[in-house]
Amino acid sequence: MQRSYRAAFMHNIKQTDRKIQHSLCPTGLYSWCSYQKDKYVQLKERTDLMKGLQRIDLTELYLKMAKYISACSYFINDQSESENWMYNDDGDDKMINFNKIMDEVQEWSDRNNKYEIRYTLTHNLLLMGKTRTGKTTIAKVIENPCYIPPDAKLYSETKQVTIHPVATTLNNNNIIYCFNIIDTPGLFDKVKYENRSLTNNKIKKSIEKCMEEDITNIHLFAFVINLQSNLDRDDIDSMIYVKNNYSFLHKYICLIVTHSEETNQQQRQNKIDEFFQSDQIIKHNLKDFFGERIFFMGSLRSQLILYPNKQSIRQQIKNVHQMREIFIEYIQNLDPNDYFNIHHIKNSNICTIL
Repeated sequence: MQRSYRAAFMHNIKQTDRKIQHSLCPTGLYSWCSYQKDKYVQLKERTDLMKGLQRIDLTELYLKMAKYISACSYFINDQSESENWMYNDDGDDKMINFNKIMDEVQEWSDRNNKYEIRYTLTHNLLLMGKTRTGKTTIAKVIENPCYIPPDAKLYSETKQVTIHPVATTLNNNNIIYCFNIIDTPGLFDKVKYENRSLTNNKIKKSIEKCMEEDITNIHLFAFVINLQSNLDRDDIDSMIYVKNNYSFLHKYICLIVTHSEETNQQQRQNKIDEFFQSDQIIKHNLKDFFGERIFFMGSLRSQLILYPNKQSIRQQIKNVHQMREIFIEYIQNLDPNDYFNIHHIKNSNICTIL
């Protein structure tokens, strides 16, 4: 058996003296060794010369083995050093500098830490407003700026409170920012559900239930409106409804104007200035309720799918990125310890579950 192993090994290693190379190979016409077999066949049937080109060069084999052994040796030594560090005897412990040993501990821990835990800041954002103003789209665009919403439907698809959890990091920043974006059914909603519509009181109950049981700490309430067309009575009534029922949210509420992807910064400012000059807005002092916390959002329009236009796409995505970045930076800079909790209200009659 040893002879067979040696024969097979020598057979597959290139040598200048082919006679020595195949000296241990079996002879005869039916030998598995092409060199020995070629002795018994005609010249045109001989194959050993071609097969010899495919055999292993001994020098090349040695180089590959040396490289492999060197790599394995480094890995073994590195692992051994990493493990043995914990058990090395450095002499008298009284002479050890604590800061120096802790530097070594940190270095060893970083190399062996399989699960790196990063610091996380969590902010909870609740969206409210009239139906089909783009509340769900805001959550989707924060997650993916290239999101394209489906065509608008007659009935709203948001029948209950839904939560969109997303997370982001900043370049050169080890902090993970987590956002829980809470999407609520629209005020004055037309929700096709068992031939019944959701009343404002039912929606109010859903929002309060979310604040009481699901997400109790809300860092920002965002009232969403669409100023793409003329402001109708429902838009104004929605804002008045929120101000009257949630006046205690003044510190934590902002206004988001959606469908702003085709407007520049000056056009957006002109639109919001015109909005706050409305008689009903002035009458109910809504500008002071929202303060300076006014943001704009938008998305790539669904019409681009049927009628693609490179210039429109470029302009829209540029605007979407700009507005999205401003809003996300505002949320990130909110104090995570400063939030609204409905249980903190002393007067229970201010806000009750209906």
